[in-house]
Amino acid sequence: MGKQTKRNRAIEAAADLFLRHGFARTTMGDIAQAAEMSRPALYLIFPGKEEVFEAAVLHLNTLRIAEIERAVAEVQGLADKLFVACDLWLVQVFALQREIPDARDMDDLAFPVVRKVYIHLQVVLAGLIADAIPAKRLAAPAEELARGLVFAVRGLGATARDVDDMRQMTRLQVDLMCAALTETPLPIR
Repeated sequence: MGKQTKRNRAIEAAADLFLRHGFARTTMGDIAQAAEMSRPALYLIFPGKEEVFEAAVLHLNTLRIAEIERAVAEVQGLADKLFVACDLWLVQVFALQREIPDARDMDDLAFPVVRKVYIHLQVVLAGLIADAIPAKRLAAPAEELARGLVFAVRGLGATARDVDDMRQMTRLQVDLMCAALTETPLPIR
């Protein structure tokens, strides 16, 4: 097998392990075993667990962003596009953390790579906002509006009773923002 194939195998195995067991409880030995390679072979690809974690988070982000882009292309209207994106990212992260508490490491902003993927999500949402509303009509730059939305929705997880509640609150947050941006009444859902 080529080096890239081994690298991909290691990244996919690491992503699964980090999601199930978190950063602290996953070892390089666990990753090597799951990737069906020796620890020395894994160390030839990645110098340490932090680098494997970064690669795993970026890999999962690539998959998630592609999923968001496909789903957003199938819906109309800014509110529905933003909701779909927030649901596929933020609500699904909340759901994962409820199901597997150790998955919280994959969403821990103390890790630079996690902050990086949040910025990537913000860029995607800012693009949706900018495509829908002329910049001169926005009260703030699209990037700042996207950042506010991302962290408002992320914060809802602290009070959500369950995944359905999180989804409903996310919908309301998106609708409130879109109503403010477009100066239209909120839809009754």
